[in-house]
Amino acid sequence: MKKTLIALAAVVATGAAFAQSSVTIDGAVDLGYVKPIGSKDARLDATNGANQIRFLGTEDLGGGLKAHFTLAQRFSPESGGNDGTTFARPTFQGESTVGLSGGFGAVKLGRALTAFQAPVNATDPWGTLQQASTAVLTSGYFTDKENNADAAGLGRTDAIHYSSPNFSGFSAAVSLGLKQHANSPAPLPATTKNLMGLWASYASGPLYVGGGMEQNRQDDQITAFLGTYNLGFMTVGGGFSQLDLAVGNDRKAWNIMAVAPMGAVVIKAGYGQVKDDVTGAKISKKLGLGVDYMLSKRTKVYASYGNEGARTTDKTGYDIGIRHTF
Repeated sequence: MKKTLIALAAVVATGAAFAQSSVTIDGAVDLGYVKPIGSKDARLDATNGANQIRFLGTEDLGGGLKAHFTLAQRFSPESGGNDGTTFARPTFQGESTVGLSGGFGAVKLGRALTAFQAPVNATDPWGTLQQASTAVLTSGYFTDKENNADAAGLGRTDAIHYSSPNFSGFSAAVSLGLKQHANSPAPLPATTKNLMGLWASYASGPLYVGGGMEQNRQDDQITAFLGTYNLGFMTVGGGFSQLDLAVGNDRKAWNIMAVAPMGAVVIKAGYGQVKDDVTGAKISKKLGLGVDYMLSKRTKVYASYGNEGARTTDKTGYDIGIRHTF
């Protein structure tokens, strides 16, 4: 009888532990008929980053403290391979972090979008995921330039990430990436810096404004400010950025956007420009137009068109596809 009671107590204790922990799975699958900007031919494809499956875990440690992890695997459904079929992307390209959260905010360690890179594309109606994308604010800048050769770095890096609680609409985030990291060259160049990213924002009702800066390990620096406002029948917004390069001419960029929902139909438009801050020459301009048709809250069909000009040449691209989130 005693052994039975001990065993029962162990089962109850185990059940309580499981009740305080959870793992969820979500993600998106996106595929369509795509003619990439500058390409002569169309193909069955999706923009890098459009497809991923995420594993999110959390454990209630008591006293308002929680442990959590995120593992996000990006993939290419047209090939079945890792995201970016031709780029040999790493496993868990989307994110691989572990951390703690509570009344103090949240801290996570690992590879993720930095405090700056996560919100900086808020004024792109397509979130960088379609040919119409007008995400020009970070043009010419790389958070993890050492990994740019295989297109694996971009806005993600191994770092310590902190996000604050929300104080009456105000919030802030910071990322710190040490100069010595997993992919550091040997020997480490004397000019290598610690990576630092900052972002602060205010959101209240229809208004969102935010701004921040980032310095990468090669001492390139970028500053950006943006805002959006929901007018009820339409959301409008715009952003501006200044890029100061350690090597090469500095840049200025700006974009504007409008998103108008009409029942199940969503009309999108955006425009952006990038200029050489020294010569004043226009490096590129981008016009994007698109429409989504919401079949449900989680499934839509879409079409978008992008026209990109680089100095004297114009290139176009388009996509027609379906996106399902789960």
